[in-house]
Amino acid sequence: MLRVFFFIFLSIFLYAKELPVDIFAKKVEYKDSKVVARDDVVIVYDDYYIEADRAIYDKNSSIIELFGKISLLKNSSYIVLSDYSIFDMKNKKIYSKPFFFREHKDNVWISSCDAKKEDSVFNLKKAIVSSCNPTNPDWKIEFSKGDYNEKKKWVNLYNAILYAKNTPIFYTPYLGFSTSKERKSGLLKPGFAYSNKEGFVYIQPFYLAPDPQWDLEISPQIRSNRGKGAYTTFRFVDTPYSFGKISTGFFKEKSSFIKQESLKNDKHYGFEAFYRRDALFVDKKSANRSDGLYLDFKYLNDIDYLNLKESSIESSYGSLVTSRFNYYYNQYDHYFGLYLKYFIDTSKVDNSDTLQILPKLQYHKYTNSLFLNNILYSVDFKFTNLYREKGVNAKQYELNIPFSIYFNSLNDYVGLSFSENMYASYVDYSNYSQRLKNGLFIRNYHKFSIYSDLIKSYSSFLHTIHLNGSLIIPSYEKDRGDKEDFISINSETKRLELSLKEYFYNLKGDEFLYHRVIQPIFYDKEDRFGDLENEIGFNIDRVRVSNDIFYSHKYNSISSIATSISYSDAMISAIASHFYKNGFENEKDSNFLNTSFNYNLSKRYKIFGKIGYNIEDKFIKEWNFGWRFYKKCWSYEISYNEKTVPILTSIGSSSYKDRSILFRVELFPLGGVEYEFRHKNTISD
Repeated sequence: MLRVFFFIFLSIFLYAKELPVDIFAKKVEYKDSKVVARDDVVIVYDDYYIEADRAIYDKNSSIIELFGKISLLKNSSYIVLSDYSIFDMKNKKIYSKPFFFREHKDNVWISSCDAKKEDSVFNLKKAIVSSCNPTNPDWKIEFSKGDYNEKKKWVNLYNAILYAKNTPIFYTPYLGFSTSKERKSGLLKPGFAYSNKEGFVYIQPFYLAPDPQWDLEISPQIRSNRGKGAYTTFRFVDTPYSFGKISTGFFKEKSSFIKQESLKNDKHYGFEAFYRRDALFVDKKSANRSDGLYLDFKYLNDIDYLNLKESSIESSYGSLVTSRFNYYYNQYDHYFGLYLKYFIDTSKVDNSDTLQILPKLQYHKYTNSLFLNNILYSVDFKFTNLYREKGVNAKQYELNIPFSIYFNSLNDYVGLSFSENMYASYVDYSNYSQRLKNGLFIRNYHKFSIYSDLIKSYSSFLHTIHLNGSLIIPSYEKDRGDKEDFISINSETKRLELSLKEYFYNLKGDEFLYHRVIQPIFYDKEDRFGDLENEIGFNIDRVRVSNDIFYSHKYNSISSIATSISYSDAMISAIASHFYKNGFENEKDSNFLNTSFNYNLSKRYKIFGKIGYNIEDKFIKEWNFGWRFYKKCWSYEISYNEKTVPILTSIGSSSYKDRSILFRVELFPLGGVEYEFRHKNTISD
């Protein structure tokens, strides 16, 4: 048999020196310039592997005619099944009848009566495309003609009808989509919504990705009762360790909607820039130096610039919008930092009196030994420029220098330390209407500590304990000048701090339980015992629990408590958190409960939901509940959402209750569509 295969291969190679073809079969006949192969025919040519019942090869025309059960495999990327095919190798053309094509990577298949291929493009007529089971697909698209480009991984369909099973549900004269998960330019999933106030909402993003290092997304939108606008986002990667994006948007309100909702602005616009980079000036490979840049800038004229970015209400924005610019330079024992913060309070009509941090500078010398190894010191200097157009401005200078000395005794079971901590702050006021004296605050305090670190191993876990008692005694203090309420001073009081920290580790070195207790005792206050803090947390199997309690001795009551519990496995993931703060005499209590869950009813069905409840005021701030179905070829999601959305009116900040029903469908790999019905209550104070 091997000699037969070798003879066939050799003969055909001699007949076709320009286009070498390997043909293997049980029976082979020669007729003039043609080779006829029968029974278990296998043909290998270029990147093609072909099987058929019968094949005729014409060496003059370089055409192979295939019959029977034909399967054509190209580079293990796709397969073509047919009963009759003509393969023109010289002109790179293929004709198949009938035609069934399937991509291995994305499971997209196309079925047609026949198909013609030239170069890398298949031309199709009266065909069907889907990614579901070909026997009885959940969805399919029938089209009169179309083409598939195997190099670009792109399908064009004309006169296309989308079917759910055998029921037609949507017609479009043209539909184009990518069969690859790689970034490609084109239309993205549109967003549809209907609101009782805004009317019909349509958002159609367009995606442009001509280069691997950047892309652009443009999202025009129309709200029939409200107005129209557009948002755009430019994303880029300029180095292997940096990335960024720039966004802007504009929306023009209709005059009737402005009057109806008493809005302050007839236009909403904004600009956002985000950039993060490691190794800005320092080589990434440097062992002793590093630096980094973080930029998150936001400018907007009111909160509706953010509210209008999406058709869905899934996004949530607070009233205070913060822009940040951070740069740090770090080397072996020195740290330099530059920080800026710019605040926009969207609840205000005018932000000229909002205090900004422009800039804040920091120098820190890391802890190091002085003269002896057990004598340590560090230096920290900060300059903060607090600026606003209307109101008092200030420049604050802070210097903090601690010196410490450490001793160990009793065979290292007990440690002792003593530290001198020097702190100075100078405040230079400006832009004030009344006379203010610049502030100067200097203080020094002593700190005595006794501590012990213990560790013991058991058969199945490891236990560590850190016991500490620290006595803080202020010594010298000088305070003169004025101190505005926005000035922060690092002051100290005479107190004793007692703490216990313990950790438990399993044999793999993973922490599964921790416990922390801290009790301050004050000497210069009427209420000698400060709040007792007790924190505990554990992680056992799939359960995580943490609880942090502050107990007030003065009021014999809990002052605050934060608790969270979560569980996660293959079927369910859930988390619940609770926060409570006692306002005692002067403030209102805070009491919030937040929960969320995802439950997989099976591999295909999942329910999910979340709720945010204000226990003190007895109202639900936000909640949603939904159902999701998922298969390899498609998915859908139905959810109900409700939350409070802030807006800016002509008389100040306000809010409205937004309720919506969201329906989302995804057809893989085509993309999807979502539709949302929204109902908004009348604006409340």
